[in-house]
Amino acid sequence: LPATFLSFSSHQPRGSSHCSVASAAYAAEPRLGEGAVVSKKTPSRSPCRTMAKVDDKNDLCRMNQAKFEPSIWGDFFLSYCNPLAYSDNQRSMEERAEYLKKEVAKLIVNSRTDSLPEKLHLIDVLERLCVDHLFEEEINAVMDEISDADVSDCELHTVALWFYLLLKHRHRVSPDVFLKFRDEDGIFEAEDARDLLSLYNAAHLTTHGEGILDEAISFTKRQLRSLMPKVVEGSLAHDINSALEIPLPRRVRIYEAKYFMSTYEKGASVNEMIMELAKLSYNIMQIHHQQELKIITRWWKDLQLETRLSFARDRVVECYFWIAGVYFEPCYSRGRIILTKVLAIVSILDDIYDVYGSPEECEQFTKCIESLSFPSFRRFASALEVFKKIN
Repeated sequence: LPATFLSFSSHQPRGSSHCSVASAAYAAEPRLGEGAVVSKKTPSRSPCRTMAKVDDKNDLCRMNQAKFEPSIWGDFFLSYCNPLAYSDNQRSMEERAEYLKKEVAKLIVNSRTDSLPEKLHLIDVLERLCVDHLFEEEINAVMDEISDADVSDCELHTVALWFYLLLKHRHRVSPDVFLKFRDEDGIFEAEDARDLLSLYNAAHLTTHGEGILDEAISFTKRQLRSLMPKVVEGSLAHDINSALEIPLPRRVRIYEAKYFMSTYEKGASVNEMIMELAKLSYNIMQIHHQQELKIITRWWKDLQLETRLSFARDRVVECYFWIAGVYFEPCYSRGRIILTKVLAIVSILDDIYDVYGSPEECEQFTKCIESLSFPSFRRFASALEVFKKIN
């Protein structure tokens, strides 16, 4: 999924848009000093007018339509059936997950008697495994309890993780808690790779005007880069390299969770019960996502865009990946389907304006959409029929 998501994020090359074609036609006209004669009474033609004239003569716009690659998915999700999705398998998985959910909930409640570092580690693990949505009440209760904790005697890693988690849960925390880790000259005193990494990730939750966090980002980034050749632990080296590329708060959680599972499972502090729940939850969510993709693909095929709007991109699955990266929890199923459809329709509109219609046609098309009236418009008849069906 991540590779496909990234390929969707970077736009594929498009054909020349009408504005660029018009600009080229406009630039081809004689310039001042090259034999051109410009009359003060006759205004120079705008790029759009030049484009319209060229379009009327030789249909240059149609020749510059983009040729998008067909979807790599095709009808895959219409026929694919996950082996785990059979009724007996899925039911047993859900029953086991429900049992583990109750046990982990007890573990979170009982953690109130643990030390602050242990509480923070537990919540951080649950969130990075993407199972925290199963324990919102329990986690919020713990976060409310530790929001007033005294961290004056804690090490940098603990303070940074405490700061990071509280901000994620919308608690107000002053960045002044990091002042004690600076010397008299205002330079941070930290050399341990884990401490630096925790501070680096926490500092990226900075808001405008928090200079100490901006300084922390610059300092930790410089230190982590210098420490990279010296770090021998595989998982820590990977975490540092990943953070320098994309800080933890800015990553797509559901895609990051799969890697963290493999790392956490090999660690000395692994909790087997949490690990099993994370795997079951991930597989159950995957089944839900595949079923949603089946619904979306069927809807997309029913629109018959391959024949009606052959110029448009077929990227509905990639649109779904985009939304699933934001709202991956099963409870947001309806929202994922609706937002994916919205993105797919916006993609069609984008292609109509960018690679299909001339400026004059796009202007008329815009008026049709704004007035919510669909007159007999031959050039966009297929597109209008599609939007009628969607409405």
